[in-house]
Amino acid sequence: MTPKSLVRSIHTLFSLPDVVIRVNRLIGEPNTRTADLAQAVLSDPGLATRLLRLVNSAYYGPRRRVETVSHAIILLGQRELRDLMMGTVAVELFQGLPPERVNMDRFWLHSVRCGIAARGLAQRQRLREGERFFIAGLLHGVGKLIFYSQYPERYREVLERAGDDERARVAAERQVFGFTYAELSAELLKSWRLLEHLHPAIAYHLEPGKATDCRREATILHVAVQIANHMQTGTDGASAGAQTEQTPEHLASFARLLDLPPESLASLRDEIDSQAREILKIIRPGATLPD
Repeated sequence: MTPKSLVRSIHTLFSLPDVVIRVNRLIGEPNTRTADLAQAVLSDPGLATRLLRLVNSAYYGPRRRVETVSHAIILLGQRELRDLMMGTVAVELFQGLPPERVNMDRFWLHSVRCGIAARGLAQRQRLREGERFFIAGLLHGVGKLIFYSQYPERYREVLERAGDDERARVAAERQVFGFTYAELSAELLKSWRLLEHLHPAIAYHLEPGKATDCRREATILHVAVQIANHMQTGTDGASAGAQTEQTPEHLASFARLLDLPPESLASLRDEIDSQAREILKIIRPGATLPD
């Protein structure tokens, strides 16, 4: 079994809805107008509403309220809105997992925190397309959900072997499956044609030192995950560990990985705290927010 063969086997189970496929096709056509994209998005009123709520959230902080999908497209850009839409849809695709396998509210709160952290780190590194890092952080762990849904007993074996040790869990995933959730996440996003330039970064974010052309991007995702891990206990049943205080020493170690001054990360946790729960409520209506 490989990540590609597993993703191929679940293609119909986690296939994208028609509205996403249509928007993807329109973006690939040179003569597509903003009105064409807006009409496609509006064919799914629930999705259009969630997108507008996200664009008007504190995370984006628009100077004035965005009232229409067309305005949102102009504000964010076609591809950025497409990525945001696909990230929102991805949350819906995995709603059916039994709660005894994984606490989905905790999983997605952790994922949102990773997304916000990744975007903030990318901005601090003066990288363009910060929104793509948000989606990469949001979806970096969907491979775990595939493991949970398709091989619950084998993945429970992974968790029992590893306990709270992240490195042990990664090693156990390789022993049991032959690859990690990170590689599986990247393969799923590749099949969706999402975040094309960040697939290697997602695949290598557990061990960014092994990345070649995308080491900085992989390191951003790696640090984002570590920051989110320090903010939350019991994140997803797979990588949960005891919550630890995010001390200045932790921030300094994270900053060194990215050649940033430690003070540049001091405000990042406040950004995450102020935005993550609002975003979770939008993309996962009815979520019971953990502490």
